[in-house]
Amino acid sequence: MTQKLDRKELKKPDEFQVVAGKVMGWVAAHQKPVLVGLVALAVVLLGGWAASAYSNSRDSKAGAELAVALELSSRPLASEAQGQPGVETFPSKEERQKAALQALEKVRADFPRSTAAQTAEAQIGFLELKAGDAAGAQAALQAFLDGAPGGHPLRTMAQESIGYAFEAQGKLEEARTAFARLAHDGAPERAAFQEARIALVAGKPEARQRLEQVAKDYAKEPVAMEANMRLELSSLPPPGAPQAAAPQAGKPPATKGKK
Repeated sequence: MTQKLDRKELKKPDEFQVVAGKVMGWVAAHQKPVLVGLVALAVVLLGGWAASAYSNSRDSKAGAELAVALELSSRPLASEAQGQPGVETFPSKEERQKAALQALEKVRADFPRSTAAQTAEAQIGFLELKAGDAAGAQAALQAFLDGAPGGHPLRTMAQESIGYAFEAQGKLEEARTAFARLAHDGAPERAAFQEARIALVAGKPEARQRLEQVAKDYAKEPVAMEANMRLELSSLPPPGAPQAAAPQAGKPPATKGKK
């Protein structure tokens, strides 16, 4: 049963934490889905960035409205805040998702063509990807990437996320192309790993060799651990494969041939 579950994980997105831009680099964690950590990280990153990025009155209002939307997306559920009086909560994930998306859409409507609106668009993509709406996430993330400047602190995260959105829709070639663009956004190690991982998901014969090369080329980077983990998972027998029976105590294993 454990092997079956591990095999299923092989086709799921990796859980990772990303701090885009020049302040901090990519930090990768285990191979489970990325989405929960991604949204939480975006909130932390954007909370500080929004507070310092806006100087004039209009931009200050846009930043404040964006901060409200980000707070909504990170507000805990009632079940998570038990024993914490005074903490505002949502009754369900669906209610939180709905409120956060509405607030982000309001930022886009109230302050079009602003940096806050661009950032809200990226966050919409992250939330929709987390909720399983891969097509909606793809559209929002592509709109963000089309309009955001090269130095935007969420650009690299959005580029990797749109690759996951394509992958979730079964569009592996589009996903591979999206991941390859990470090299142009200052994350060549992520580009190399993701392209090798997609080759593995697609069953390409050279995938294992490419993962081994990633682990070798970026041995001091967290991505090397991810590559090695993928190699280990790919070595597991396929789901449903017969298991070798353990010999009974006191009896030697059966042998073939004449006595």
